[in-house]
Amino acid sequence: MDNTKNIPNRLIHEKSPYLLQHAYNPVQWFPWGEEAFEKARQENKPVFLSIGYSTCHWCHVMEQESFENEEIAELLNREYICVKVDREERPDVDAVYMSVCQAMNGQGGWPLTILMAPDGKPFFSGTYFPPHARYGSPGLEELLTAAAGQWRTQKERLLESAEQIAAYLKEQAQTGNRAAPGMDTVQQAFRQFADSFDPENGGFGGAPKFPTPHNLIFLMEYGKRTENREALAMAETTLVQMYRGGIFDHIGGGFSRYSTDERWLVPHFEKMLYDNALLAMAYLEAYGQTGRKLYECVTRSILQYVERELTDENGGFFCGQDADSDGVEGKYYVFTPEEIKAVLGDEVGEKFCARYGIFPGGNFEGKSIPNLLENEGFEEICGVFDDVMHEKGRTEACGKKCKNIHEERWGIANSDGGCGNGAQDLRTLYEYRLRRTRLHKDDKILVSWNGFMICAFAKAGAVLGEARYVDMAVRAEAFLRERLVKDGRLLVRYRDGDAAGEGKLEDYACYSLALLALYRVTFQTDYLKRAAAWAELMLEQFFDRENGGCYLYAKDGEQLIVRTKEIYDGAMPSGNSVAARVLQQLAQLTGDDEMQQALEKQLYFLAGSMAGYPSGHSYALLTIMDVLYPTKELICTLSSAVAGEERRKLLAQLGYLEETVPGLAVLVKTEENGKELCELAPYTRDYPVPETGAQFYLCVGSECRQPTSEFGEVLRWLGKTAADK
Repeated sequence: MDNTKNIPNRLIHEKSPYLLQHAYNPVQWFPWGEEAFEKARQENKPVFLSIGYSTCHWCHVMEQESFENEEIAELLNREYICVKVDREERPDVDAVYMSVCQAMNGQGGWPLTILMAPDGKPFFSGTYFPPHARYGSPGLEELLTAAAGQWRTQKERLLESAEQIAAYLKEQAQTGNRAAPGMDTVQQAFRQFADSFDPENGGFGGAPKFPTPHNLIFLMEYGKRTENREALAMAETTLVQMYRGGIFDHIGGGFSRYSTDERWLVPHFEKMLYDNALLAMAYLEAYGQTGRKLYECVTRSILQYVERELTDENGGFFCGQDADSDGVEGKYYVFTPEEIKAVLGDEVGEKFCARYGIFPGGNFEGKSIPNLLENEGFEEICGVFDDVMHEKGRTEACGKKCKNIHEERWGIANSDGGCGNGAQDLRTLYEYRLRRTRLHKDDKILVSWNGFMICAFAKAGAVLGEARYVDMAVRAEAFLRERLVKDGRLLVRYRDGDAAGEGKLEDYACYSLALLALYRVTFQTDYLKRAAAWAELMLEQFFDRENGGCYLYAKDGEQLIVRTKEIYDGAMPSGNSVAARVLQQLAQLTGDDEMQQALEKQLYFLAGSMAGYPSGHSYALLTIMDVLYPTKELICTLSSAVAGEERRKLLAQLGYLEETVPGLAVLVKTEENGKELCELAPYTRDYPVPETGAQFYLCVGSECRQPTSEFGEVLRWLGKTAADK
């Protein structure tokens, strides 16, 4: 559509890429705000609310089919006040109205379509609608016409329906069981995963399949704590098959949002920051448990993708990349054999096609998504890929071992001094693909999603011993601190020099978790201090001190038709699950009574909420396992005489332990931070800083070991060896 023929609507003044995509629609969109609802009241019109996000394929389809359709736009403008919401900017609005859709229809999704009264109370909900009825689905034009007629002739009935829906939502928000968190709930979750596990392809249930990385992290943690090999096997099978499938971008790194089939072959091609952050942590957990090189390689490729494609020049992380190129889903990612041979040459191209499942007729709309599902040599190829995605100067690090594996398996001669032509093939195709129409990038920077990505980089720095990953995490946190804090409160998003939005629960919880992750890898007390301060503000503004659980938005924030508590760990962990993790870590590290009491109420709330379906709360179960099993606290008092490389190495070892030993919390006390640390964790006053060397104090549950100056003794106590690092 030629946007130059249109006068922009009110969305032209917004910063959200999603809202700006709709700024030249003939629909007279309003952003969410009082102006829209006041106009609806004055003109006695219902509100048409459409919620989506910029990398959503079906959101684009509905825009092209309906919101750029002059007749439908005229109908919308005449009969409704139209409001557009970016769900990533307003997760509170999205959550409230998604709960409406799920309650009315049994399911939800995006684009989310709501019809409601001028007071925001809904009377109809749905998701994607074609412009006209087809395949048994009602058409948007017919739906809008019928609803407008009912508003004119049966308004009271619609308002009564809206009141009933709002009352139901409030009742659901206020009710909730409380239960003591127990191991029976954890075991029930494991059994539910086992019952739905796909042993051939990995994942759970049938198509479509979502990665849901926190489910895999739960299984690995459960398996480690209970010595249940089946749990680890389910997670490993899924991680391996996802890597082999087309959901993983074998040319450019990173994972798409979900697979449309049970084999992980055909993805929904959009890539989201939060998926890749959580997947990086899942592969890191697998690497920490097994030492399997494959998981390290996949982790590095994810982080390299994020660093290359989703990182702002000042350090923050963007939201994601679109599925569509030239208006066609997946076009950017697929190849034909002829195309591969034209780029790589006939002989090398033919071998590449055999390796990556590229064949005539293809596996996706006549072309092929590169994948390794039929290739039993996938593990060695990952090592080659890993080196490709590192900067070119690091390619030679693969050395003769990688070169020989690749030559032996594929018969490809080494001509670039690195990992053989396999590495060069991938690099060549990546650079060729860059010449295609680039994917739209949602360059919003969200506090909550950045929090997860900071955690991923920090964990990678600790587990893989890579200082540059820690540097990425430190830089991103500084971006949030400098640009997304105003008057002592968190904002939601930053884009194009503008920061806006009242911080929600997920922002406070994820930012606090990121600060704790940075403390765990740097042992700089300032991170711990600020994590505690933000968590205290989270409790003040969001926490239900009587019943437990945190509300979605602050008590002094904009109030919607209902103040809900999100509990389900869906594509991302819920704000309540992350809040529980934050409270548990702070209570363990600092011994703070307020944090401990809030944690107990939070876990009773979560345990009661997950009754009957604990597998839908896998991230919360991680914290429940932490409190059910004996905790471990290690305090290292470190002399200033331990400096330079010796200090760096010791801190790196401590960070590695904290990420790989379940339930372990580590504090480092020095002459420099002693006063501040004692204020945060008063019990550390009893541990003097030695004049030379380091002293280690380990407590497991209620039992404390004899202090030691030998780090090897600590490793022995924790069941680790120097070789583990």
